[in-house]
Amino acid sequence: MKISRDAFRYLSSFAGGQIIEQYTGDVNPVIEVALVNGRYQLNAENVNYSYGPLHDAFRRYFHLDPPELIPGDEVLILGFGAGSVAVILREELGFNNPITGIELDRAVLRAAQEHFNIGRLPALEIIRDDAFNFVENCVLNFKLIVVDIYLDRLVPPQFETETFIRNLHRLLTPGGRVVFNKFAGSQRLETETSALKDRFAEVFSNTNTFRIAVNKRAPNLMITGTR
Repeated sequence: MKISRDAFRYLSSFAGGQIIEQYTGDVNPVIEVALVNGRYQLNAENVNYSYGPLHDAFRRYFHLDPPELIPGDEVLILGFGAGSVAVILREELGFNNPITGIELDRAVLRAAQEHFNIGRLPALEIIRDDAFNFVENCVLNFKLIVVDIYLDRLVPPQFETETFIRNLHRLLTPGGRVVFNKFAGSQRLETETSALKDRFAEVFSNTNTFRIAVNKRAPNLMITGTR
């Protein structure tokens, strides 16, 4: 019976997707685990958070701009979600570096454990904390920092401030890199992105922007800064 149900879910996912479980988050009002086109993914009410189009966007970015990590280099993921970036680094690109993931929403962390088996990844520490507070108080250093912080469709404004960006710079080891994921696709978002890029250029000596058009209506812009 379970095999038949799973087969039906899988086939139905190509005709519009199947909601597997829904959570009420303490940060995001709606968190859903869905089966879409044969893939399990984590979604907020209006956007994908992990393992769907966002996973594809990060995968394309990392192939365009591979991390320069050597054994022992530390990685920080702000807005861990269900672990897309960690899985790409660890299982798709083969990096065994220690990873620290910061995620505030308990429902997201619960979904990561219950549906995506994120605990299988070695050398991974997940901390439930507000990313702004973590960065402000952290005294560790990282070679790669990935920022993927969203409340549904929007980046909370404190994460685009000069204060936050300077704290990211402070946490980098020499030669380290920050990667900041920002949706585009509207005039307002493009204006926000232009201002964010200017702030990166004020803080970092070397910056770049990669436009990843997984979703042509709202491409992902990966803004990078290197110390």
